[in-house]
Amino acid sequence: MTTRSITIQVKLFASLKESLGTSQISLTVPVKSTVEMLLKKIHDTHGRDNPLIDIRQVCVAVNQQIVEFDHVIIQDDEVAIFPQITGG
Repeated sequence: MTTRSITIQVKLFASLKESLGTSQISLTVPVKSTVEMLLKKIHDTHGRDNPLIDIRQVCVAVNQQIVEFDHVIIQDDEVAIFPQITGG
């Protein structure tokens, strides 16, 4: 029997943490999911009425490395999401 889904622990930072009222969420996603798919699931699950959950406005690190949205996540990856930082 093969596993067709994985459970990912997602750490949230800054305004995302405050907005959702938690620093970590657990999500079950299909095997071979990308970061973009994970972000869409977070939006669908937690962010429909939350303007801060916008995949165009966040950065994602997997195992402490910034990754692109097409990065495939695997079981036991450490995923962290934080708002983009801008400066002037």
